[in-house]
Amino acid sequence: MPTAVILAAGRGMRMNGEPKPLVPVWGQSLVERCMRACVTVGVRQFVVVVGHRGEEVRTHVAAFAERLDVGVRCVDAKNWHLGNGASTSAAAGCIGNRQFLLLMADHILDPEILRKLLEDPPAGGEVCVAVDRDRQQVFDLDDATKVCCVDGRVQAIGKDLGEWDAIDTGAFLCSPAIFAVLDRVHDSSLYALSHAIADLAGRGLVRAVDVTGCRWLDVDTPDALAEAGRLLRASLDKGSQDGFVSAWINRPLSTRLSGYLARTNVTPNQITVVSFLTTVIGAAFLALGGYVAQALGGVLILAASVIDGCDGEIARLKGLATPRGAWLDTMLDRYGDLVITVAIVAAYTRQVPGSVPWIAGLVAATGFILVSYVTKEFSLQYKGAYPHDVLDRLKHRDLRVLVIATGAIAGFPFQALIAVGLFSHAVVAAVMVRGWGLSPSSAGAPIRRGRASRPGTSAVTPRSEAGRKAEQLLRVP
Repeated sequence: MPTAVILAAGRGMRMNGEPKPLVPVWGQSLVERCMRACVTVGVRQFVVVVGHRGEEVRTHVAAFAERLDVGVRCVDAKNWHLGNGASTSAAAGCIGNRQFLLLMADHILDPEILRKLLEDPPAGGEVCVAVDRDRQQVFDLDDATKVCCVDGRVQAIGKDLGEWDAIDTGAFLCSPAIFAVLDRVHDSSLYALSHAIADLAGRGLVRAVDVTGCRWLDVDTPDALAEAGRLLRASLDKGSQDGFVSAWINRPLSTRLSGYLARTNVTPNQITVVSFLTTVIGAAFLALGGYVAQALGGVLILAASVIDGCDGEIARLKGLATPRGAWLDTMLDRYGDLVITVAIVAAYTRQVPGSVPWIAGLVAATGFILVSYVTKEFSLQYKGAYPHDVLDRLKHRDLRVLVIATGAIAGFPFQALIAVGLFSHAVVAAVMVRGWGLSPSSAGAPIRRGRASRPGTSAVTPRSEAGRKAEQLLRVP
């Protein structure tokens, strides 16, 4: 796996002078996002070229590299202010005779761009450049570097090309031969990386790798920074994968809360635990009995349901989703259901003693467990996803929590518990009838084992257009 060279030397004149690599987007710096994209495709060694306020960038990168458990070497570009070609030259002593990825710290990239580059490496003295042919998706077309391609080869490159058919995304896979070319163009007082690429292109040594459809964004201005934030916010919209209550109530609230949490050091797993503890406290009030205590308990479990959406949102925004986090979230949700059930039944038996309330509670709890796993078992057996239809959305935990909480606030928590428990069994039966007639080919796309949404769910059907496009900027291992 090649080393990744990340150019992080810029001043950020249009970003109020703050080093561009350190500019945060939803709580994560641009250079962090760039490095995480590399780690996603297997890169473990980095060379970060620093310049403006280099010590700050060094310190930041070193701390982040330690958390990621990757190797990183920071090098100073003495002439960084001349252009990104001069910054690239500073990495020559760290590369040797190996090919390397060359990336810009101020670009947010879909890791799929890097995968496509790595799948089609350059030969000899070539350079491969990732190009996008969809000019409609480029945020600032006037400022973009244009590329003219013929038969898969770059013929010309520059911001002011008269005729062009693609955009340079700022991602390259280079052979070490590029350093000699950089030295040659520097002798002519040309210090932009595009000058060296143009020199190579004139000799037929630049190959275009088409990454059209993959999302990327050059965060070079305050407007582009705002667009990055908008895209990442849009990625939290799960579309038809959300339950109806989450889509209409919980998600609008949780995304606003996540906007604040993303700027802190709070981790997704910590949010998961806080949500569970809030559920336990709410269940304790439900167990006390009496209208005031149970109404307060209903409010608390509703709040816990909203908070429960934040763990996945923070994981997506910061690229922190892990299988362990998904597992923890799923298991604590099940324990939360059981705690609520036991609390409500315990309070009700003080009014109606005997075994009947406990049997009814057991039936309800069984429905909650089965409804949580009926489509997962379908996916496991059919090797394909159960469709995100109305039945799938009705079985989500958000609906049962809302019904139980509303019942508690209205003074009838036990009745609400039993009603939603029976409803859960009905949904399980309906899903089984629906799933029985589905073949593996009609069940949906093959299941992706990675995390594409909040921990505890698997994203297998198309999201909203904005969310689907933004999701590509957030892919994680």
